[in-house]
Amino acid sequence: MPRLREFGDRVLELPGKRGLDAFSNTRLEATLKERGLRRLALAGVVTSLCIDSTARSAVERGFEVTVLSDCTAGRTAFEREYYCAEILPMYAQVQSADEWLGADVEAPAG
Repeated sequence: MPRLREFGDRVLELPGKRGLDAFSNTRLEATLKERGLRRLALAGVVTSLCIDSTARSAVERGFEVTVLSDCTAGRTAFEREYYCAEILPMYAQVQSADEWLGADVEAPAG
């Protein structure tokens, strides 16, 4: 998605993930806090496993979470749609990438 490329200089690779949760065995939490970030937008696969686990972990750590529904994939379309409609909204915002990019998102200083 071309509009997401605008954020390219802010994309970091944090190696070490060993489980379903992106915070597990990585410096993700420390990196986010060092940069003063408290809002996260999640994209990736598998919606019902890694996205769900990472989103729940982020919320428990005090982050505000948005899942980009059209930037995730499930093992089936039904699974992804079900999680985006019924599970994730219990603790996170669920938006399309266009909705999120059009929202009032604070840009980090620097």
